[in-house]
Amino acid sequence: MKHYLVFLLILVSNAIFACGFYPYGEDLRFSFFDPLNFRYYAYSDFNYSSNSFSISEKPVSETNRIDANEKLWIEYCKNKVSFEDIRTVLLQFKSEDITEKNSNKMLQYLYKTKDMEAINYLKFAKNCEFFNGFYDDPWERQEVSSLPKRANLINQAVSLSNKVKNEVLKQRYTFLAIRLSYYNADKEKIVSLYDRVFGSQKKDNILKYWSLYFKVTAEKNNALSNFYAAQVFVNAPEKSFMTAGMFNRKVPLDSVLMYAKTKQEKANVYFLAGIKKSDRSLDCIKELYKYNPKFDGLSFLLLREINKIEDWVLTPYYSLFNPSIESNFDNESMSTKEVLKRVEKDRVYAGQLLDFVNNVDLKKAHDPLLWKMSKAYLLFLTKNNKGCLNQISELEKNFSKNDSLYNQIEIIKALALTANQSSGKAIILDQVKPILVKNESYKKFVFAIGRELEYNGNTTDAAFLYSKLNENAADNNYNDQAFWKGSKNKRSYYSDYYSNYFDYINIFYSPAQVEKIVEDIKNDKNDLDKFSVWKHSFMKNEMPALYDLIGTKYIRQNKLEKALFYFGNDGDQTEHAISDSECIWERGNCYYAYKNPFFVLKYTPDFIKQKGYYNLNKYAVTYNLISYLKKAANPAEKNKDYYNFLVANCYYNMTYYGSIQEMRRYGLIGYIQDYAVEDNDEYYECNLAKKYYALAFKNAKTDMFKALCLRMMGKCEKNKLLHQYPNDYNHEIESYDDFLWSKNKYYQDLKSNYADNYEELISDCNAFEDYFKARR
Repeated sequence: MKHYLVFLLILVSNAIFACGFYPYGEDLRFSFFDPLNFRYYAYSDFNYSSNSFSISEKPVSETNRIDANEKLWIEYCKNKVSFEDIRTVLLQFKSEDITEKNSNKMLQYLYKTKDMEAINYLKFAKNCEFFNGFYDDPWERQEVSSLPKRANLINQAVSLSNKVKNEVLKQRYTFLAIRLSYYNADKEKIVSLYDRVFGSQKKDNILKYWSLYFKVTAEKNNALSNFYAAQVFVNAPEKSFMTAGMFNRKVPLDSVLMYAKTKQEKANVYFLAGIKKSDRSLDCIKELYKYNPKFDGLSFLLLREINKIEDWVLTPYYSLFNPSIESNFDNESMSTKEVLKRVEKDRVYAGQLLDFVNNVDLKKAHDPLLWKMSKAYLLFLTKNNKGCLNQISELEKNFSKNDSLYNQIEIIKALALTANQSSGKAIILDQVKPILVKNESYKKFVFAIGRELEYNGNTTDAAFLYSKLNENAADNNYNDQAFWKGSKNKRSYYSDYYSNYFDYINIFYSPAQVEKIVEDIKNDKNDLDKFSVWKHSFMKNEMPALYDLIGTKYIRQNKLEKALFYFGNDGDQTEHAISDSECIWERGNCYYAYKNPFFVLKYTPDFIKQKGYYNLNKYAVTYNLISYLKKAANPAEKNKDYYNFLVANCYYNMTYYGSIQEMRRYGLIGYIQDYAVEDNDEYYECNLAKKYYALAFKNAKTDMFKALCLRMMGKCEKNKLLHQYPNDYNHEIESYDDFLWSKNKYYQDLKSNYADNYEELISDCNAFEDYFKARR
């Protein structure tokens, strides 16, 4: 039964971690240079993201923007029809809606001017809409079904294109034929129609680029296909998302540029190539500036490159995870030192981009303000905080405080001000306080300020800012939260990251550091300023938990008197209660948690008579432990063996293998994993328990009790060996039980010196009672 319970616990725990949440991608990415503030909506589907490219939701203002096709119709209607009426016809009307009786201003205009060619085109285009899609053969005889009716419409479109007099309508009919040919899987028709009508077209319009989009799919020459794709990408925003997917990154750029005849065409190639690069794109940015410095795509590519760099630099710097675009499996093999070493290389690259920005002629550049803000941010990313702050002081004059760009600058300013302080002297500066309060829902920003403080030695204020991550946590999605690792993580696990202050300070803060947090709260009980109220708002309600944490940390250091002080410091003893973790399984062994840990061992039949039961809490356990230790150390005490044995039992129960793990740990730990906790070895190796079993052995008066003590010392030694020599997929050990026995000197001593008792003590825990009674 015992082995079954252990197996079940390990199995369920592994399932929880294997199938549970682990942060990756956008959960981890730190970004303080928000593309939404710069309004490059035409390219927003290509904002840097660990999700690669994704169609983004445009703001309402952008949905009302007149597109190129609508502009072409406005021009066709001599600017006498609004884009709203044109959009209604194009997007909402069916063929039967196009009548002279319709009140739509576009239709009224066309009927009034007797433009039957345009009216007939609109009806024909509406009749083609159903066939603009792939329809599978129900018998699955071929990949794409070539429909006879669609082929008939293609022929009609070509015929009508040849008959109409208006050049734009001729192009529109040809475009319809090309699009229908695409869905009819007729690539040759696409190429021939495009070359015949658009190949020699002198004045470009959206119809040409829409048609060129389909030619990209039909072009067999990969370099030429990439060239076409680049031109469509820039000139037909509606097709950019799909066009980007057609651009083959493996094709050498030089072979693509051979087809470019103008500077603009070359710029377009470098633009799409730069967007498709997930690594460094500075070369493309430089070439783009060379060929078209006023191109808005150049400014967007700069913005995207900065978003990359902040991911490469800030994500690992603040979280100690790899950049968001890398897998967590790669991250497992990298130490903290290696992660930060890579950060420095990427800071060097940020400096190279900064050098380029410094040499750009802003009179030629599109959106000079973006370039100036980029300079400020790159100075921060290269650790030139003073230079960053000087640049920001100039920029602040350009904005009103209600401008989103002003807040963008303030965020960078707060980061630079905090990072610019000397180690050991860092505080939350007065200039930074209102920025923090204003952006309190920006969890990663709040965390980043805390991290800068922690790196500069102010762990107290860092903890207060980390605690703000817990406020309104239920209202945040994972992308709004901060996830991070500690610098002393020993190994990678599914639980090796942190997302709230308590778990982090539990592992990485010393008792003295937590005491400073408590003192800060106590000293500012009557917070007078708005910021102090904000800073303490969460933590002030955490005092019982903080007292308990300090006491627990002193238990880990075996400083029992100090632990007792903090366990008894707060009047609410429920905070120090020891919960029965086993009872979550509703198993029969639940009663163990309510038995005295000095007398009862987990999974072991009762063998020491106890006077009564009591509800466990950390104060009571610590108080009794100190009491028994004093008795065991008293030279006049006749029962030293007895009290040392009870002390050893208690220390054993505090370990991973005991019934009161809560004395040292928070939460259920279902399998062995090393944490950067100072008592990590004690928790898994039972060294203190072995020490006091040895003292019990030393003071024992009978051989049977000595044999029992030796048996318990051997049990502790086995736990130590299990920790030091794990038998897992990284370190497989043949005949593992024999291996452990060969290294366990206590079991060997037991077998050698107490041969008559060995088998009984090793194989039958029920015998412990007789051996304990034989103490006298």
